[in-house]
Amino acid sequence: MSIDLTALAPAVLSMPSSNQAWPDEFGFQLGGSGPSYILSVEEGSSAHLAGLQAGDQVLELEGHNVSTLAPQAVVAIAQTQKNVPPSIGVVSRIQQMDIIPGPDGRFGFTIVGDCPLLVEDCSPCSPAGRAGLRAGDYVVEVDGVPVRQHEAAAAMIKASQGRTLRLGVLCLGPRQKHGVGAEDGQTGAEGARLDRKHKALEFNARVDQILGEEPEVKEKLFTALKQYAAEKRVEWLASVLPDVLATDEHRQLISSIRIFIPRSTGSASTRPCPRT
Repeated sequence: MSIDLTALAPAVLSMPSSNQAWPDEFGFQLGGSGPSYILSVEEGSSAHLAGLQAGDQVLELEGHNVSTLAPQAVVAIAQTQKNVPPSIGVVSRIQQMDIIPGPDGRFGFTIVGDCPLLVEDCSPCSPAGRAGLRAGDYVVEVDGVPVRQHEAAAAMIKASQGRTLRLGVLCLGPRQKHGVGAEDGQTGAEGARLDRKHKALEFNARVDQILGEEPEVKEKLFTALKQYAAEKRVEWLASVLPDVLATDEHRQLISSIRIFIPRSTGSASTRPCPRT
């Protein structure tokens, strides 16, 4: 999703005259260590009116790919742009977690702060930990409702004690990588399945962002990918993609498609696109 905040300027009385205080004066806060994520959005701000949400990852800034950059680098680029504010491309990275309470009815985690709500403590052995929550994550939704204030979020979580709690989470806390040994093979397999699912969701979001208004191109792309999934012919896929993705904008999807092709399949010359 690409958003042009400039179009909202007439509706915002306090629109800054420069980007020197971006993003704070435009009503949102960035976090992460690369990529950069939106941690909070002030209600009524130009960012809020434009549709930016906590949990979004910043992908582009004025057409520049910033998807791997830390907040300091993104801010530095934004502050040099002529358009006030610069257009921004984002995709939601909110993950939904269903937490089944323990025997005592509790979930086993604590949150602190306001805008954003930080998970301060969460044991991996607690109900929340088993659902995937970690200290360092940010809670942006409780039972499908966006939350900004600690008091309101804590009250909603307390009211859910004794039943399954659904959290919308931006996962920035450290994750331990598991091997696939005899004892944890099942955990490793489940992690791989969830990773594939996450990548597929990311890819679908990227396709919607680029081909959202071109259903015929989208249909051709998915038809080609289904055929590749059935036949595993990399050379064939490489030959048809240039016809399906005919414009430079369309071909931004190539890098996203490459993640579904095993590295051991073919040589570098037979892949849809060389690494850029």
